[in-house]
Amino acid sequence: MTHLPFTPEEKASIESWTRRYPEPVMGLVEALREIQKIAGCVSPEDEAYAASVFGVPLDQIRAVVSFYPFFNTRAPAKHHICVCRNLSCSRKGAARLAEQLREKLGVGPKEATADGLFRWEPVECLGACDHAPAISVDDELLEAGSEAVLDAALADLRAGRAPKPAELGIHAPPEDGRPRLLTRHFGDPGLHRFEVYRRFGGYAAAEKSAAVSPSEIIAQVKKSNLRGLGGAGFPAGMKWETVPPKSARQAPHYLVANADESEPGCYKDRVLLERNPHALIEGLLIAARAVEADGIFVFMRGEYARPKRILEAALAEARENKVLDRDILVLQGANAYISGCDTALLETISGRKAYPRQPPPFPTVEGLFGAPTVVNNVETLMMLGPLLQGGAEAFARTGVEKSGGTAVYSVSGDVERPGIYELPMGAAFTELLSACGGVRGGRKLKAVFPGGTSTPVLSAQEALGLRLDFESPRAARSFLGAGGVVVLDETADMVEVLHVIERFLWHESCGQCTPCREGSGWVERILRRMLDGQGMPQDPANLLRIGENITGRVICALGDSVGMAAKSLVEKFPGDFARRSARRSDG
Repeated sequence: MTHLPFTPEEKASIESWTRRYPEPVMGLVEALREIQKIAGCVSPEDEAYAASVFGVPLDQIRAVVSFYPFFNTRAPAKHHICVCRNLSCSRKGAARLAEQLREKLGVGPKEATADGLFRWEPVECLGACDHAPAISVDDELLEAGSEAVLDAALADLRAGRAPKPAELGIHAPPEDGRPRLLTRHFGDPGLHRFEVYRRFGGYAAAEKSAAVSPSEIIAQVKKSNLRGLGGAGFPAGMKWETVPPKSARQAPHYLVANADESEPGCYKDRVLLERNPHALIEGLLIAARAVEADGIFVFMRGEYARPKRILEAALAEARENKVLDRDILVLQGANAYISGCDTALLETISGRKAYPRQPPPFPTVEGLFGAPTVVNNVETLMMLGPLLQGGAEAFARTGVEKSGGTAVYSVSGDVERPGIYELPMGAAFTELLSACGGVRGGRKLKAVFPGGTSTPVLSAQEALGLRLDFESPRAARSFLGAGGVVVLDETADMVEVLHVIERFLWHESCGQCTPCREGSGWVERILRRMLDGQGMPQDPANLLRIGENITGRVICALGDSVGMAAKSLVEKFPGDFARRSARRSDG
């Protein structure tokens, strides 16, 4: 596997990544991304070149290239086509599109065509459940997949044209008097531009925060009952309070926006960044003052090419209009789900494999390069502008006792209108389902994942009685998570559903913890065998036992999800598993 030597201009661009961030190694992943973009792959010679440029050991480069799914170490190809095969996409025909690519290109997954033009593969998630079945070309999202869309994209690429990208959807409920803090101006197509955001009162809250002390900002955030909206639901103000004062430790403070949403079913951050990027910038300025941050970073999911462009354009506008009192730097990952875990995210930024760390210490005490680091979700940070502008008390009243404000939900699966919908904390699930047009085709509701496919499933009866806040799903032994609501109708086979979930978790396991690394693969193999008609009576019990031996014995929540997903689906839908367990063929 060789390619033409890099030109002097290409080398200059690659080597510039060593100067873009406070520490040179922070540009390592993106330099490798650029190498692959130029060469079509990352060869052993490229790895050696990168090691010399960054002054790091060759084995560190090889560890990064082999760990992250983005990197291609096989035959080079100019274009990379991805078809999402996760739950919402599989429900809408992703397998058909994968087979079409195999037939049209004449090669299998991850193989390059003879002319070196194409490489394709089914992937676990593209963060585009609203476009299911989702397709991307070179990380650019296309419209909802169909045979016609795919044929048109291939024809465009062969002709040297860029395929037509997906439209920027509005994805918000109609004006109905319900409070909407982040999507209320989505109807204006220019909201992503500075002058429009400013016209709607943008950056007034950041200016207001500059006149008060950090402790006052934190007090307001605590009073508002703002919870972390990236999955854990930890109170934002309490999290900030754990940062040691600068007088107690001679180290810089860092603030990182986690824009690496990779949980299947979750894509709200993508839409929020595309439609309302200045809200994130304003939130970062407020949070940076509260935690006395010296450096501010946004860590962007590797598949989010367009959101990254839109955010960087918004940052350029903010600099031109002199609303930034410090720089905000954007970094991009390499398509690993585990990078969404805060400690693993910091490892990625540091130019290493995304291995989660076992706290304590927590990142707020010892994070990026050993310095206190606050990692907040995009939506959490975006809420700070409306919170300070409208007042903490009003924000708290919008929600419920322990969860203030609103939340934005990514809804996909078997609904009439997939999209993002903003409702007050504590709203009924039935209200959200109604906003989405109900279950597709008028079918009966069978199940709901309230916070992404890694959260325990709810039966139809449980979901229809659910309130959307952080406490109600826990009472049903599930979690609100990041609000990735996946709806399944009566036609869903829960063995197929669990296989999709466990395949994803097995694929995305970082391999650090033995129970997760081995157990997730074991569960996936059992389910695949059941789907192949080779199920055995003991399979459901074995799935539960394997899950129990993983949960609580791993560093991060991915391993726990292997067990929780199996337990909830097997116990709540025993009939689906009994049917598959009785189909073993001895012939």
